[in-house]
Amino acid sequence: MFSLDEFKKELKKTFKTINKSAAYALNLQIAINFVAGMTAGEKHKSSEPDEQEGLTTEQKEEIAVLVALFLGYLSAFNDAAQKQILSKVTEMIDSGSQEQEIKQYLDDIFTGKETIIIDNRGKERKEIYVDKDLKLSEVTKTIENTYSTTIGSYVALLGENAAHTSYERGRKSQNIIDNYLDWVFVGPADEITRPWHLAIIGEVFTYNTDQSEYAQHCLEESRCRHWAERYFNDSSKDKSPEHWQKIKDDAGLEWSETFKKWTIKT
Repeated sequence: MFSLDEFKKELKKTFKTINKSAAYALNLQIAINFVAGMTAGEKHKSSEPDEQEGLTTEQKEEIAVLVALFLGYLSAFNDAAQKQILSKVTEMIDSGSQEQEIKQYLDDIFTGKETIIIDNRGKERKEIYVDKDLKLSEVTKTIENTYSTTIGSYVALLGENAAHTSYERGRKSQNIIDNYLDWVFVGPADEITRPWHLAIIGEVFTYNTDQSEYAQHCLEESRCRHWAERYFNDSSKDKSPEHWQKIKDDAGLEWSETFKKWTIKT
């Protein structure tokens, strides 16, 4: 006979194991990519390395903060997943579902056939806004829609975001160490590029300023494909403003006075 109390214990144990495994994987991935960013993209391979060897105390602390940040995201998702699973299983039991049906539902959840729904509607989140003059600011938006994903897809996305974020943090750290305090926001300018990211392609920022922090935040947005490139203040090394403007024009970037935001013509 199916025991809901035993199921609760097993469900909690399962997600505790997932969190423990993810903690090790994220710590390793973030450290490796942080170091890779410091060496401007050199690939680091290791099965059980101490990737933090040789880093400064400040760099190790930043890696620890990143690990805590992404583990926090994972923990919040796992809590929501457990709540949904428990609610659904309780509902199935109350409606007279057989044990095999419950097992099938669980299989579908963990194999990605069933989605987890995250309902943060009404909550607030911070976003970066780029105005007509390319000045960046942080604005507060209210979440209006639910978000659904599978466990596997979320874990993959989280890993991808952690890798890119730590890589860019490592790049920033090394640039500052090497006294390259100015950097350029560069990367793709295609149909899936966020308009506000496209708008600041080619813009020069200076580390440890508000505008640089906001631009760095853009680099760390989910699935961002852009990166920081050193700015030399040398026309023989840096691409011209005309080069960057052509990229934007070719992509169809334009400012919408109606909506007060950057858009891409289709």
